[in-house]
Amino acid sequence: MKLKNAVLLSLSLCSLSLFASPGAHGPNGEHLDQKSNKVEGALGKQADGSVIMPMKHQALLNIRTQFVTESEVKKHVRLDAIVKPHPDGYAKIQSSSHGRLDAPETGIYPTGAKVNAGDVLGLIRYQDTAYELASQTSELIAIRNRIEQTNRDVARLKKLGDLASKQALEQLETELLSLKQQAQALQKGLEKPEVLIAPISGVLINHTVSRGQWVEAGEALFEIIAPNQYLIEASTSDLSLTQQLTSAKVIEQPAISLNYLGFSPELVNGLVHVNFELAQEQAENSLFINQNISLQAPINEKQQGIVIPADAVVLSQNNLPQVWIKLSAERFLPQLIRYQHLEPGLVLVTEGLGADNRVVVTGASLLNQVR
Repeated sequence: MKLKNAVLLSLSLCSLSLFASPGAHGPNGEHLDQKSNKVEGALGKQADGSVIMPMKHQALLNIRTQFVTESEVKKHVRLDAIVKPHPDGYAKIQSSSHGRLDAPETGIYPTGAKVNAGDVLGLIRYQDTAYELASQTSELIAIRNRIEQTNRDVARLKKLGDLASKQALEQLETELLSLKQQAQALQKGLEKPEVLIAPISGVLINHTVSRGQWVEAGEALFEIIAPNQYLIEASTSDLSLTQQLTSAKVIEQPAISLNYLGFSPELVNGLVHVNFELAQEQAENSLFINQNISLQAPINEKQQGIVIPADAVVLSQNNLPQVWIKLSAERFLPQLIRYQHLEPGLVLVTEGLGADNRVVVTGASLLNQVR
């Protein structure tokens, strides 16, 4: 940066007279003759707004240019969007009953921990009121007493041998089996905790859950979000876009490509919600749930113009968009333009440039700083 500043400063101290090369043209195709290109002053910015910069300084500042051509491209629209969890990559873990939370053998996972489907996240130990506990204990005792009595009746009938009724014996044995099953179920209800299991793999969000905490039935204790499954929800007032969208890119992260899923049939405050998802699984991305982002999406409309890198567009002293045109080996001319955004990193110039112009595509911001 110090080197670049020194070069820019030197341009305002040196002096040289240069001529435009024969056949140079302006932004609208007009011929720039020798007289109009003759410079009678120092290096740097001239009275007509152009900039004189020696080739060695251009190399130091990495000034790069390219000839532009007119082409037909798809029109792009810009959409405001928000990142949401994908329904297929999101899970909420809730308790189905009241009780106290206990930690599994692996402990309670904190927010940010990566979990796998099937991992035990916690245990809910059901706790009755004193009346409910006494009632269930009393019921269990009564069932166990009936089991003992039925066992004695079965044993007595078996001792009678052929004198005993086979039908009565079968009824007692069936009743005994039923009583044992009731006692077993009631015992489990009193002792066995509810196990909270991760239904999917992903990153865990812990809602300030801690060991021994009392939880209510239906209370959300954990959330799991699959890091590569996001739903991108954008909104627009242009209802026709719902039939023209196919894909999009995230302006803040151009490497992230999205596929169009569809739109909601319900209008919200006059806006229609359109949904996108990640085009492919990505090992890492910097998207966060509830993050506001901007999308650039192509639609099924064509338009004419000149495609250039977005970095080639800078602001003039009047805060109007402009590019720098190279008129000769060491002379650059600013030119006001009108443009539209394409995919991230590219713009389409619709006014202000000609097909044979040589535009500065790298280092335009440095030319803007020359005084």
